[in-house]
Amino acid sequence: MGFDQVKGILEAGMAAWVQAKGRPAQLGNHGATFKWDTKESLLAASGHGKRLIQPELIGQNGAATNLIVDLRAGIAGPALRMPKGGPFIPDDQIKIIEDWITQGCPD
Repeated sequence: MGFDQVKGILEAGMAAWVQAKGRPAQLGNHGATFKWDTKESLLAASGHGKRLIQPELIGQNGAATNLIVDLRAGIAGPALRMPKGGPFIPDDQIKIIEDWITQGCPD
């Protein structure tokens, strides 16, 4: 497991959302750093002013990161579970991302 698998899961989730909604996602609304094109950009990414992956949780507790909480249930305001309105990333794939973070975000 590595970043390429995590990136693929996130990209597939967005592609499914775009297909279901019939329009491009407006990810810029989340903030200028909201992206996952590289491992470094994902680790530095913020959405609505909150780090997606808090540095202190890397290698410790992937389940508690904002990214995993948002993918599973949503963080209170401004949005609910991501991607907003679904379709949602399947739980087994969210678990892969969670484990990647807990394992220290290996390449």
